[in-house]
Amino acid sequence: MAVENRYPLTRPLFSGFPADQQAFHRPGKKFTAKTRSSGKILSLKHLILIFGLLTVFFAGLAGLYYYAISCEQLEIKKVEVISASPRVKQEIENYLSRQNLGNILVCDLNYLRSILIRLPGVKDVRLEKILPSSIKVEAFPRIPKLYVRRGNFQLIDEEGAIIASYSELPDEAWPLLEDSEKWHLNYSEKVTRVCQVLDCLEPALRAKIRKIKLLDQESLEIQLTGDPVKIMTADSNLAENLTYYLSSLNYWAEQFGPVEYIDLRLSDRIYIKPLTLQAEKTHAGEKEVS
Repeated sequence: MAVENRYPLTRPLFSGFPADQQAFHRPGKKFTAKTRSSGKILSLKHLILIFGLLTVFFAGLAGLYYYAISCEQLEIKKVEVISASPRVKQEIENYLSRQNLGNILVCDLNYLRSILIRLPGVKDVRLEKILPSSIKVEAFPRIPKLYVRRGNFQLIDEEGAIIASYSELPDEAWPLLEDSEKWHLNYSEKVTRVCQVLDCLEPALRAKIRKIKLLDQESLEIQLTGDPVKIMTADSNLAENLTYYLSSLNYWAEQFGPVEYIDLRLSDRIYIKPLTLQAEKTHAGEKEVS
């Protein structure tokens, strides 16, 4: 005989029991799901203990730090300066001798470097702490390239940075650079340009140059040591033109006498201007030589 199930189970009897066991749960008995705690809760006593240990630890660190920065054995007592330039070495030693550098642990080398590289003639420095109480300074000097006159005479490097200043031109060890625009514009760019041109010359030829004047963006006026003649030339063929000038100087002197300037900027011709006295005798102010 067939038995009709008038009350089919269309949903779980309760939600807290696994699905495969719900049909066997006794009705009328409440089921409570239990969960396990994954950790232990610290008591107040433990928290106070941990806080006390941390307090003692950080207080000890603070005391150790205070002792270190106030320790006399860690006060900077010796500074060693190394440089290829005696002038730069003396400049740095004089400055540091007037400073209280303090404790070696808290001495800021980056800040000290930012001050030292502003001293005349100093291009860069490298600093090192040597425990317990010394600092080593390695200084790299700026290399003199030119004199310029901006108020006074300044000895500068290839970046235009001032190495030394003089009220009068001290010697002819380096050329004097002048600007037809009186340095109103592009000072650093102009200095860099001339230094690059000079670096392309042989040392013997470069040593003969006494004065350089910037005429425009592509040409220069050169005067050699012991020679009043002004030589106008392009940047691009300075070495070639100076060599040509030196080899032809005696010939031009015989043909034209004393010369005020020679223009070598054009590739197919040369312009020569004799001095005024000679020009009056020849009734010609400027000669063209092909």
